[in-house]
Amino acid sequence: MSQKKYLFIRCVLSVSFVLGGGPAAHAQSRGQPPATPVSGAVEATVLGPQHAALAALVGNWNVQIVLGDGAAPAQHSTGKAEYAWVVKGRWLSCRITGSIFGEPYEQFTIVGYDSYAKNIVEVSVESVDNSMLMARGPFANPNQSVTSLFGELDEYSSGVLHQPYKVVWNRLSADRHITTIVGFDDAGKEVRKLQLTFSRTP
Repeated sequence: MSQKKYLFIRCVLSVSFVLGGGPAAHAQSRGQPPATPVSGAVEATVLGPQHAALAALVGNWNVQIVLGDGAAPAQHSTGKAEYAWVVKGRWLSCRITGSIFGEPYEQFTIVGYDSYAKNIVEVSVESVDNSMLMARGPFANPNQSVTSLFGELDEYSSGVLHQPYKVVWNRLSADRHITTIVGFDDAGKEVRKLQLTFSRTP
């Protein structure tokens, strides 16, 4: 079987499960309990209160940027951010423009809620390097004020690959939140690398 034909059949089967055309749907019509793949497919596609919480971020924001790890005086700068839908209702983007060390700075993040894994997922790229960062963490309660995501980054300044890092979201109010990027030293102690304070534009 050719690769294209295999992928086509796989897509058709996936769609049939999501739309209820798979074997589990026929079983349910006969009074039998649905098979796991259908419930998983439904869970993976449903929109919930966590997505609504992300929707509340859509709009324009002012950003205070603090860069530093405590070893030297922190660098302070300002920027602008815009939250907008990449895929409406599901995947949100945040584009930050500003400056760091007096140089233009840009960061682009896509964030969403994985309803099957019950995780917030974010992927970020920025103008200062060629790395792509991905982090995820639990977000069961959309009203929680603090959410922590975990991932790995490459510390090219020290030559270390796949170093753990943490992203902490702290929602202070509907119009103000803080995102902090945290690394870890050799002893496992947390070290703040970057802090972004968002204030909604009036």
